[in-house]
Amino acid sequence: MKIAIRVDSSRAIGSGHLVRCKTLAERLQMRGAQVRFICRQHAGNLIHWLSRAEFPVTVLPASDESDSLEEDYAAWLGVPPALDAAQTIEALSGQRPDWLIVDHYGIDRSWEQQLRPHVERIFAIDDLANRAHDCDLLLDQNANTDGERRYRSLVPDTCRLIVGPRYALLRPEYRTHRQTRPPQADIARQVLVFFGSTDTHDMTGQTLAALSEPEFSDVRVDVVVGATNPRREALERQAAARPHTQTYLPRPHLADLMAKADLAIGSGGTVSWERCCLGLPTLVVSVAENQVSACQALEAEGAIAYLGAASTTSQEQMSSQFQKYFNESSLLKGLSLTASLQVDGRGGDRVSEYLVPTPNQDLELRGAEEEDSMLYFDWANDPSVRENSFNSEIISWKTHENWFQSKLIDPHCYLGVLEANGLPVGQIRFDIEGESALINYSLDRLVRGRRWSSHLLCLGAKLLSETKVKRLRAKVKRENAASRLALLRSGFQKVPIEPLNQPRNIDTFQVLYSDIERFTPGNLASDNDKGRISLT
Repeated sequence: MKIAIRVDSSRAIGSGHLVRCKTLAERLQMRGAQVRFICRQHAGNLIHWLSRAEFPVTVLPASDESDSLEEDYAAWLGVPPALDAAQTIEALSGQRPDWLIVDHYGIDRSWEQQLRPHVERIFAIDDLANRAHDCDLLLDQNANTDGERRYRSLVPDTCRLIVGPRYALLRPEYRTHRQTRPPQADIARQVLVFFGSTDTHDMTGQTLAALSEPEFSDVRVDVVVGATNPRREALERQAAARPHTQTYLPRPHLADLMAKADLAIGSGGTVSWERCCLGLPTLVVSVAENQVSACQALEAEGAIAYLGAASTTSQEQMSSQFQKYFNESSLLKGLSLTASLQVDGRGGDRVSEYLVPTPNQDLELRGAEEEDSMLYFDWANDPSVRENSFNSEIISWKTHENWFQSKLIDPHCYLGVLEANGLPVGQIRFDIEGESALINYSLDRLVRGRRWSSHLLCLGAKLLSETKVKRLRAKVKRENAASRLALLRSGFQKVPIEPLNQPRNIDTFQVLYSDIERFTPGNLASDNDKGRISLT
């Protein structure tokens, strides 16, 4: 599969767009895709990061316009959209990529329409929802209360939307350090400071000034100065004057620094999802307009402490917040847990799975483990799962964690996780009652529509091969037509007489375990994998 990526970086644009596209490109390359980049040579660009990673890059001619106005997104393109599109077409050199990935605030539907005849499909990465797109797939990895609704009038009806921080494109180091980070400390004694690549408001300097106050003298501070920060030398001098302070220049990632920190203060944007992945409590200042809505959404969830925009955040305000959080265990641990529930570090694999799907024959089922609790929590609270559940209320983390731990040690319960190329994409559960096993299964919303329910049932049934189970049963709401149809096509038959204690709106279906040969992909395929059996 051939994939081209159109993305830029500069003093005004920053590094976030290029970094997340590079992360996605690495995941796609691991799946066998051939990836190339097309980037304009703006002032302050980071194209050399791609060259070091040995990605082919076509460099478009330089322009001074992108550096003129920080929030003028149209100017970030540097040239008129029609000219940029023409130059991009020329850069493709007649090769027709399977996917053209576009990550640029200066590109909209008119540009994409110009590229349409030269590519198979277009994938837009956006988080502004301020312009129309002509694309087949759109990713917004930010949190927003309106979710997919923001884009419904901005994309074609056939466009697939994948929205939310579960798709955040993070480097694999964040997931690695997530698994090894120590439990959240009761007291914040190690602070990480990072305000992005440029930090035009000098929030780094203000933060260092606040942390230099006498009451914070024992706090250890790590300061990361962005690649295009114009005050680098002044910040290094300021940090050197404060004891217990270490300055770091641009690094491939911050996962190691985040893993050892007790508290962070920094900007919004992609780095928010990196901190969430590690469960790092954070005081956030939005340094750009496009960061505000995500910061507000995360604050509403209780995942960050949002101080407001950089233009209105003072040194005194930061000092006050440090005093509030440094020694308050419940606040630190509350932020840590809620943040970690937002992002699990698998976003790059999820997006790669959509672009380069795993063949059916490569699906695998494994037994569930303790670390799968957050996965099950995410799947259980999926809106369509809750809608088809017997109890449609959102499940709290505490309730879920108690339930999950009890199921793991229950000798009469078998839990399985379906994986596609190592990515968890579904779950199946069997609760054994005598000679019957009650089934619960669901597929991740990313892979619904692929008719994978058949493979999940086929692989799942093998979990019971050493038990005395003779019947497989399922209970389904009568209005859940998709699940009823899937079961009937799978060889299940409706039990004619309902148990006296079963609600009237629920039907029971059954198949003999001895008829396990019915569980083949051909016989179990469902036209709508949104159908599921839920026992919650």
